[in-house]
Amino acid sequence: MRIVICDDHKMVVDALSLLLESIDGIEVVSKHHDGKEVLVALELDPMVDIVLSDLQMEVMGGIELTLQVRRLFPHVKICLLTVADEPESIKEAIRAGADGYVLKNAEREELEKALRLIYRGHKGYTQPVLLQLAKDNSIDFKPEIDNIGKNTLTPRELDVLRLIVQEYSGTQIAEKLFISSTTVETHRKHLMQKLAVQTTVGLVKYAIQKNLV
Repeated sequence: MRIVICDDHKMVVDALSLLLESIDGIEVVSKHHDGKEVLVALELDPMVDIVLSDLQMEVMGGIELTLQVRRLFPHVKICLLTVADEPESIKEAIRAGADGYVLKNAEREELEKALRLIYRGHKGYTQPVLLQLAKDNSIDFKPEIDNIGKNTLTPRELDVLRLIVQEYSGTQIAEKLFISSTTVETHRKHLMQKLAVQTTVGLVKYAIQKNLV
């Protein structure tokens, strides 16, 4: 499980990194102090499973980061780690599309359980959050931005798409963009998911129709 950490307090980031690295099967890919840094990191290395982020940060907080991750990197899950236990904060996170919501006073085992649930495709909430959700029937668990991002490509994905149209092989694309062949294939897979096509031919057709080349 590859995880990116984000919190605007360095001590929190360092402590969280040590905690996560002590859990079997978890790799901390990178550590950041605001949402913008996370987006740059995901652009460079999109093969991340979960972003674990603080909710309230001065530069691009957790809600905006959640929206951007879902739009630009829909394959990446996001879990918010926060002290905010108010129902409105929880509802806002769910509406934005957060896959998990964990309070900072949670035990290590609770955090680990939430992350493993998220990794397996489920929602990860700690017990106090679940209690809040149980009290409020007005919460809609379907994110407002469910379909955002299908036709929104990152600059790197556009680079890969243009080279695919020019009939470059995966190896050639990797050499031209200074990335690994595995990363190229990851971009190819994400392009197909976002554009709802099944083959490379479908990607080429889309690029031509949308005048991307």
